[in-house]
Amino acid sequence: MNLDTHTPIGAALALLPELVLTAWSLVVLLVVAWRHTTERDSQLAGWLSFVGVALSGVALWWLWSHDARSDGVPHMIALDEFRYASAALILGITGATTLLSIRYLTRQRLLAPEYHCLVLFAAVGMLLMAAASDLIMVFLGLEVMSVSVYVLAGFDRFRRSSAEAALKYFLIGAFASGFLLYGIALIWGATGQTNLTLIAAQLTGAPTTLLLRLGLGMLLIGFAFKVSAVPFHMWAPDVYDGSPTPITGFMATGVKAAAFVALVRVLNEGFPSAKELWQPIIGALAVATILFGNIVALAQDSLKRMLAYSSVAHAGYILVAVWAGTPFGSGAVLFYLASYCMATIGSFGMVAAVEHVGSRTVLIDDLEGLFEKRPWGSLSLAICLLSLLGFPATFGFVGKWYLIASALREGHWILPVATVIGSAISAGYYLPVVTAMTFKPERSVDAHRQVAFSRASKAIVAAVVGATILFGIWPTPVLDGALASARSLTNLVSGMAER
Repeated sequence: MNLDTHTPIGAALALLPELVLTAWSLVVLLVVAWRHTTERDSQLAGWLSFVGVALSGVALWWLWSHDARSDGVPHMIALDEFRYASAALILGITGATTLLSIRYLTRQRLLAPEYHCLVLFAAVGMLLMAAASDLIMVFLGLEVMSVSVYVLAGFDRFRRSSAEAALKYFLIGAFASGFLLYGIALIWGATGQTNLTLIAAQLTGAPTTLLLRLGLGMLLIGFAFKVSAVPFHMWAPDVYDGSPTPITGFMATGVKAAAFVALVRVLNEGFPSAKELWQPIIGALAVATILFGNIVALAQDSLKRMLAYSSVAHAGYILVAVWAGTPFGSGAVLFYLASYCMATIGSFGMVAAVEHVGSRTVLIDDLEGLFEKRPWGSLSLAICLLSLLGFPATFGFVGKWYLIASALREGHWILPVATVIGSAISAGYYLPVVTAMTFKPERSVDAHRQVAFSRASKAIVAAVVGATILFGIWPTPVLDGALASARSLTNLVSGMAER
């Protein structure tokens, strides 16, 4: 089905998942305006939000099942498998975050139903970033996402660190947005275009100007801030530690996934002929991010800060596949994002359950003896951490294998070596958490008395653990889907053919 997105109906159909989620967010906001005083009101807003995510998923499935495609003319919205796969991942993350938040907000006495509306609006921005085939649309999606997440980061009004996290994220995020927007302006000045397809056509066979180099450099700096790549990571540890735990997981997965899929599309659709400009930058960022994130994570005793630096390191791993600039590399990005997001959502779901009422800080030592009281919960967290480590027979192991393969296929060995070294270092902070839960006795009889799981969080963690094991043994369906989605990037295959 070809859609002419220059017509109102075609544009509405192309943006159907985003429009459904936006409309439902407004419905939830109206409900919140009338009912916002009790725990039941907050829970109602959460369940309504989850229904909205499901409806947006149905709209996305409708586009995919009808094989919706653009009419061959460059547009601001992409209609391809890469967009659909990325959007499905984002909606899955949003649904999991919504369900994990329902019990968490009640337990921590953060009764503010508008929280769920902000999660939905942030998801709309993420979906726009995944669908964008124009730099202006990338920026609009980024701002819709960022403004919502700024507020969510400071939602824990009982902690000064939460307000500090929101302020720090806002200031540094605004700085990053400025770099991104100025980079877009310089690229427009160099090419006269903001559409990725038209930029690629303009650059094919043409010399690269200083204006283009500056614009592309600033664009990459803006993206590096959003994915928390070293040295633009300084906001991540404090913001992740101070934010409500489900939002920390949302930022570590949804925000990172949206930024990476947008980066992959921008580089491979808009700048396939300028690989000699951006590959060295991406490679240097990858090595620095992998090594710094893993080394600093070793020194952390707070579980959330450890996972924050772990998230920084994983951004470096993903940059390895981004560097490749090939269909295989782009597929590896999607594949690894799926494995990373599953394990991270499961990990933060466990952290949210372990947090004591009124105290949001969870030290690694606080997990000692957890296996005796919560064996299944401890086992679930252990499997998620082992997947992040890249332990064999887990989804994360297969994901890292294909990240390494994407660089090796291009004849590069420094990035694969850095990935292996980083994974070896990460054992020094993942395994102590596992041993603390399983081999050390609990500090007191009631140390884990407040550990509590809702039925929804149990279902999410169980699904994540099951998928981590299943796709670690049988990754073919996810891998085939990721590679097929990557091949749909319009200029990627042609750019590789010209090389």
